[in-house]
Amino acid sequence: MTARRARPAVVLKVPSRTEFLAVVRDVTRAMAEVAGFNRGAAEEIALAVDEAATNVIEHAYRRAADRTVELRYEDRGEDLKVDVVDNGATVDPKAMPQVDLARYATERRKGGLGVHLMGKIMDSVTFHRTARRNVCCLVRHKPEGAAGGDGAEGADETR
Repeated sequence: MTARRARPAVVLKVPSRTEFLAVVRDVTRAMAEVAGFNRGAAEEIALAVDEAATNVIEHAYRRAADRTVELRYEDRGEDLKVDVVDNGATVDPKAMPQVDLARYATERRKGGLGVHLMGKIMDSVTFHRTARRNVCCLVRHKPEGAAGGDGAEGADETR
């Protein structure tokens, strides 16, 4: 019987300041690559997690710079799960309007696409509240044959 290789799990806490979003993107990209996603897929996942962290800073914390955004990364074999956790204002995702991309582009609007973008990139985006904390859970499944998480040679598909 062979020993099962432990899957990486990392917790990152960053100040609620946009200057730290580069760190969030870098760590997310690295975790996705270690989990077996190729560079393109890792970049997509980093973008989705960046959007979730940005939403915490801008909406849950209303740009208060003295708070913390916690990110929990877990390689679960068949997928990568990232929880973005905060203790700010609760946001009801059902209350968010559906995005009409044609109208959005015509009106040349900026912002407001974060949740929509996360949903396009990730296989699952859910929101819940536990222990007085908001949790945005993002999950991306690995392509067939990439569940080992042994490096970048596995998950070579992008959306």
